[in-house]
Amino acid sequence: MIQLTRFPIDEPALLISAGTERCGAVLSFSGTVRNHHFERVVTKLAYEAYTPMALAELERVAAEARSTWPAIEKIQVIHRFGEMSVGESSIFLTVATPHRPEAFEALRFLIDRIKRDVPIWKKEFYADGESGWLHPEEGCCGHHVRLEETES
Repeated sequence: MIQLTRFPIDEPALLISAGTERCGAVLSFSGTVRNHHFERVVTKLAYEAYTPMALAELERVAAEARSTWPAIEKIQVIHRFGEMSVGESSIFLTVATPHRPEAFEALRFLIDRIKRDVPIWKKEFYADGESGWLHPEEGCCGHHVRLEETES
């Protein structure tokens, strides 16, 4: 299942449907809105997407994971767009495989490739009233690249 939604992600329902009887490894990842970015207080996020292309790219990334790790029995990717409050999930992934090594590798591959390749853009809103669009990797792995600063 690959999906974009404007609604809150139902993580418990996704976890229930994540595995199969053949899978001993069912892993999940929830990307949640944090209350800070470096030294700035974050009050909310907004994600925007070019939906047709984003869905096609999500499908492509999932297909690449399946071809790289043929043991994958099930993948679920749900990415939310629109405004989200601190603590809400913006992306939820599950990977199910018979054994854990492939599941861990595939899950990491999926989130990294989604952040890098899928046309979904993130805007942070700060407590000081400013906001800004971020580079997909900003805040992760030591990168700090701002695409645009705007005033609210």
